[in-house]
Amino acid sequence: WLFILWLQQELDAYKDRVSNTQKCHDHNKVLPNGIPQLIHTSPEDYAALDFKVMVDPAALNHVHELYIQPTHPVFNLIPTAFTNFIEDHYNLLNHPMVMHTSVWAVYCQLLGVLQQQVTMPPLLASIEADLLDDSDEDIPLLLAGEDLPFHKTGTHYYMGGMGGGRGLHESVMII
Repeated sequence: WLFILWLQQELDAYKDRVSNTQKCHDHNKVLPNGIPQLIHTSPEDYAALDFKVMVDPAALNHVHELYIQPTHPVFNLIPTAFTNFIEDHYNLLNHPMVMHTSVWAVYCQLLGVLQQQVTMPPLLASIEADLLDDSDEDIPLLLAGEDLPFHKTGTHYYMGGMGGGRGLHESVMII
């Protein structure tokens, strides 16, 4: 939980630094040279060309509704019960500043506070039950030592996802 917050802060700082710093000029590029944030806010000042691909927002909404399930476990990195529990104890530590130099010390302090709690095991049991209840997708697993399916004999065989799992066309392959 703590490291996710710290990593998000680091990513935000990186984004701000890259967006507000002028890049080295590259004579091989057509793109304008300058601070990206300024180019974005006033492209006419930098003679920026418009390479936008216009996409209908309704089409994006349709794809979003079709392929994204908000209840999928991937969108819930940290179970809500655990988030509430740990935030309460983080606030007991007076919400210490988390930076790359202090994240480990804050983690150790928070761990010490959490290890003293009596309510921790029932909370973890409820989280485990929630995770098991939400898993509606069965993923078939190979048994220990079982090989991947092999359809061709006497030749090299591509087992990736190119060409629907059939690999590259023979005229493209370099052997």
